[in-house]
Amino acid sequence: MKNKIKNILIISALFLTFTFLSFKFKSFMFLLLSLIILSLTLLLIKKINKNFLLFYFTSLITLFFVEVLLNINFNQIFKFEKLSTNKEEIINYDNFKYKKTYLGNQLKKGTYNHYKKKNDGFIFNQNYEVGNNNFKINKLIKNNDNKLLKASFFGGSDIFGWGLGDNETLPYLFYEQNKEYNVFNYGMIGGAVNQTLQMIKKNNNYLGDINIVVTSSYQLPRIACSRDYSFNAPSFKMINRELKFNGYCISSFLTFDFQVPRIFGSIINRSEIIKLLNNVFTNETSSQNIKIYLEIIKEINEISKNNNKDLVVLYYGSKSKSDDVIEAYLIKNEIPFVNVSLYEKKFYIEHDKHFNKLANEIWLNKLNKYLITSKP
Repeated sequence: MKNKIKNILIISALFLTFTFLSFKFKSFMFLLLSLIILSLTLLLIKKINKNFLLFYFTSLITLFFVEVLLNINFNQIFKFEKLSTNKEEIINYDNFKYKKTYLGNQLKKGTYNHYKKKNDGFIFNQNYEVGNNNFKINKLIKNNDNKLLKASFFGGSDIFGWGLGDNETLPYLFYEQNKEYNVFNYGMIGGAVNQTLQMIKKNNNYLGDINIVVTSSYQLPRIACSRDYSFNAPSFKMINRELKFNGYCISSFLTFDFQVPRIFGSIINRSEIIKLLNNVFTNETSSQNIKIYLEIIKEINEISKNNNKDLVVLYYGSKSKSDDVIEAYLIKNEIPFVNVSLYEKKFYIEHDKHFNKLANEIWLNKLNKYLITSKP
């Protein structure tokens, strides 16, 4: 009896240690080790089926060694910090703190420093301020109750202002030339139209008199839950030709009806096995996923119209076949949109894949022209 208690205590101590390490370093391998250790308690149960036990242990140990083999670069097995390096390039978002919301994982209220360096020089070095509603605050935009009009900007990192100063973002540039509007930036890092739809379905106060949704076929993987930053984001699917809420993203092959703590996503998404399964099961470029993406935009348009609000989609392409399908659908369904595709390097932040101020100025010019021509 004493030996049994001693064994239980040893197993418990090892399990807690490796569980702590898996959470500390966000390591899927440590998590597998902790599960293998915890499973040793099954050996203390005399009546358990030995064939089941053998199968169970074999499965866990196989998973562990597959995970090891997939991590050929052993420097990547354990993620000790939020620094990603590419030769001489360093992106730092070490102080980013996230909060789980109904839209997924959003930045908590606070001020964040975000920089990207190449060699010894900064590509960008920006501070972002996030408010109580978990959206970015721009103190250069002076909203007040005397203005009768509201403009709401929805989108991902490009609307948020990844790598840009407050005076370089599209919402601010719009504000500078359209002072009759109160302007709100509802952009999210890693955001997509599924989150925009969820926002306005939950609270139509997010809607402005004019609603600008910036989107792209680049968002298709996010709709398919194929990206790590889609974890806990709302998912949709087609049922009998109708768009229906489908729970929350876990991976490309799994959604839950509830959200799980973000820490689990941080661990799971670092697993090479999960990455492999995501690649195998993803349907991000399938006609079905494109259909879901388009139906989401269609419903955003319908909600806007039902609330007597205007919508314009700023769409930029990815040089894929999906672009023609998407634009044809927008035209057929009379969804207002402007093609703002820009492919030249001069429109991107140097050594980065996000648009710069010059791109936003061109987008603004096209948006203003649309607003002028669309007035009755």
